[in-house]
Amino acid sequence: MSEDGPRDRLLRRGEQLLAERGRLSDLTLRKLAEQLGTSHRMLIHHFGSRDGFLAALLSELRRHEQRTLAALSTRDSYDDALSMLENLYLDPAQRPRAAAFFYVLGLAVQDPASYGDFLNSLEDWITLVTTLGERTGLPPREARARAVALVWAARGLFVTALTTNDGAAAFAEFRTVAGLLAP
Repeated sequence: MSEDGPRDRLLRRGEQLLAERGRLSDLTLRKLAEQLGTSHRMLIHHFGSRDGFLAALLSELRRHEQRTLAALSTRDSYDDALSMLENLYLDPAQRPRAAAFFYVLGLAVQDPASYGDFLNSLEDWITLVTTLGERTGLPPREARARAVALVWAARGLFVTALTTNDGAAAFAEFRTVAGLLAP
């Protein structure tokens, strides 16, 4: 968020609020606006709806993540990327962000046209893991297939961790999957 307009300030406050509260999807538009220190009309003006705000917030958080991924792809290894992926999706400290991610993903599945930016951002991890797989010598097609399987396995296992409160089992499963798919 390099800009400092009202929309950007709302997104920064949303990021802080998500970290403090653990989730935002339980708030009505008016309650969310109150928590952000603004009016519901300003949220509608900038984001269209409460869910539009959540999608914009997740897209912004993913842009931060993508900058980190771009740096990772040039200097780190496949194992480094897997560790980061594991931590991002399976670390309990990331639970609020990940729960919001899956909430918005559910909305995007129902209404892809309204969540295009968010859906486009889903390729970032796959691109990174593909690049790193190719660097280890995998042919491009195989590197991409492994990357898709690995990234969506991590995302799926986080759903398991969120819904069962058993992050340790999800970590163990991811390590098994990663061991099978890593070059």
